[in-house]
Amino acid sequence: MLLNGRPPVQLDAAEHIRRLRQNQDPVTGLTPDVDGDGRHGTAPTGFTDGAAQYHLLSHGYALDLLGSSLEHPIRAVARMTQADIVEFCETQPWASAGWSSGAAIDSLGTSLFRNLARGDGDDRATRRNLDTLVGWLHTHASRDTGMWSAARLSGGLLQPVNGIYRASRGTFAQFGLPIPRAERVIDTVFGRRADDRHFGPGRTTACNMLDVAHPLWLARHTAHRREEVRAFAAESIDRILGQWMPDAGFGFRFAPLSEPNAVEHVPGLKGTEMWLATVWYLADLVGIAESLGYRPRGVHRPEPAHDLGR
Repeated sequence: MLLNGRPPVQLDAAEHIRRLRQNQDPVTGLTPDVDGDGRHGTAPTGFTDGAAQYHLLSHGYALDLLGSSLEHPIRAVARMTQADIVEFCETQPWASAGWSSGAAIDSLGTSLFRNLARGDGDDRATRRNLDTLVGWLHTHASRDTGMWSAARLSGGLLQPVNGIYRASRGTFAQFGLPIPRAERVIDTVFGRRADDRHFGPGRTTACNMLDVAHPLWLARHTAHRREEVRAFAAESIDRILGQWMPDAGFGFRFAPLSEPNAVEHVPGLKGTEMWLATVWYLADLVGIAESLGYRPRGVHRPEPAHDLGR
């Protein structure tokens, strides 16, 4: 859809839509796993199921691209109270797993967006829950780093920066809101990028680079280190484009200096889509995104999904 303006050719659009919508549980609005034989799994009972949270993103954004939507509201989230929202945020494993904590917030914010966009439920209660979620994120962002979790010896800033990308994507970016403590976010992201355990030949992945590019892009309203951000973006674009393989796309991970030796080094759908999104955000920071000939859509679209108004 991003490059060719059409869905995958194995099925027509109507059949893609049918298959994506068929397994949503009408009671909870959640979608369970399908096994290797295509059989439907057991419907999740609550919003704590990680696979169900991920499907809210995957199915919802895929259906957006196909001009459709989920059949049912996310009732597991619609039933949550403001106290439930706070408890959900506070019980995430921020100290040990910033990425999975941010992913849970991403799914929660996206579910609130889906329910608001339907316009067929209690919008006032959903809006209060969204206000509670965004308020919690504002008051719990570290004044020193802008993150919701701390660095760890084993991975440095890997988890905190992964986490802020996911959490902010489903909330602040989703609704066009400024990210809190933007200057500190920029400083922390640059500290993350300087960790050569995660960047360089054979190490740089589309996931880790997108985790860096998106927060910098989301913090672009501040002049803090603006020239450094632009220089970093321009340099990164050159490095990324050097990984492109004509008629094939991008591998998920930069190949080592020797030669590709793993599946992640081979061009594929995941690497291509994520790197194209990353290049767009970096190009927009430099001011040349319009030269690319495409604009991210679905989960990586840059424009807000919903106008909250006043």
